[in-house]
Amino acid sequence: MTYAEAVGRLLGLRGGEHAGMRPGLERIEGLLDALGRPEQRYRLVQVGGTNGKGSVAAMLAAILKSDGHHVGLYTSPHLVSFRERIRVDGQPIPEDSVVDGVEALGTLVARFDATMFEATTALALDHFAREAVDVAVLEVGLGGRLDATTVGMPEVAVITRIDLDHQAVLGATLAEIAAEKAAIIRGGVAVSAAQAPEAERVIAARATAVGVPLLLEGRDLSVAVERRGPDGQRLACAGPGWSLTGVELGMPASYQPSNAILAVAAARELGVREAAIRDGLARAWWPGRFQIVRRARGFLVLDGAHNPAGAGALAASLRDVFGEVRITFVLGILTDKDAAGIVAALAPLAERFVLVASSNPRAAAPDALRAVVPASVRHVEVAASPVEALAMATPSAGTPITCVAGSLSLIGDMLRHLGGSDKPCPLEMGADSMGRLF
Repeated sequence: MTYAEAVGRLLGLRGGEHAGMRPGLERIEGLLDALGRPEQRYRLVQVGGTNGKGSVAAMLAAILKSDGHHVGLYTSPHLVSFRERIRVDGQPIPEDSVVDGVEALGTLVARFDATMFEATTALALDHFAREAVDVAVLEVGLGGRLDATTVGMPEVAVITRIDLDHQAVLGATLAEIAAEKAAIIRGGVAVSAAQAPEAERVIAARATAVGVPLLLEGRDLSVAVERRGPDGQRLACAGPGWSLTGVELGMPASYQPSNAILAVAAARELGVREAAIRDGLARAWWPGRFQIVRRARGFLVLDGAHNPAGAGALAASLRDVFGEVRITFVLGILTDKDAAGIVAALAPLAERFVLVASSNPRAAAPDALRAVVPASVRHVEVAASPVEALAMATPSAGTPITCVAGSLSLIGDMLRHLGGSDKPCPLEMGADSMGRLF
């Protein structure tokens, strides 16, 4: 079996790469039983929430690596290469290991009728055991209560800010969605971002019900920005009995300080040294989330904002980093997302929209997106492909910022084009990290 055949076999499973996930734990539990319970051979951290899960997971993995740990990191979806989903010490899983993992699953996938996400999760957990990691950081795929990553007993459960998304699966209200996501709290310690009151009540009640201590941003944890610019920001973080000032973070988005305090608090609960926290955060990188690339006449910003809350956070970050400059948005949204809400959040900053469909089969047609663009945006164009859209969005003196947003699949298309290959995106910064692609 070749690497391409192995990935094709996984992506061809029920649920597929683009058709969502099937909640339930019986299939993943069956797979892990058959594989000898690999998740019991290392410590676990689980990261759930709506927006920011991947950023927190990447930050925490970088911090743990800096502390000398052998760290597994499981995230989804990937942007450019399937191998990005499964990393050890920041390095993507080798192609040969993907083949070995798929072969090890063998007939188990069919026996348990596993979905693509379940099979990939089992492959990741087994790979971590084979690589003898001592801690694994797992990003929840969808929800939490019935997600395939909800296995074993985490030492720390992290919940990023909860907003409306995936309502058809998780519930119509913030409280219902919070109940699904808060279910990952089942042992160890819980760490939560500041939440809307209805979500906070659900999370606090869950922690109390299962006897898990809860550290909550805004009550027990705080973070302040000391400096921010296109190259990153400096933070002051504090929690019960501790504080850190002058903490460097190379990710400049306005929404990243909240993610950083969660990663720092989780690291402290895991016993990580202060020096490693500082070093890990300074090195941490999460591609496609307010990723800034310098261009000849301005900046290109890549952000996978794919729901109204994410789009609102992107708009705030653009204002905070670049001021009141007008922006050209290259926008591609999937059909199951709130396109009107996303557009409404970005339109006040927009001089122009270039609308495009990503390579994802669920991408909305550009003409459908045009229907939700308000009349206040004077220039709206349609591109035939992501590459054409980027070419059309050439920066000018009046609009020096181009921002690509709306879906992670569109960001993946752009990164693949800009990097010229399907090489996995890096997760660690170099000396001059801004604009680094591959």
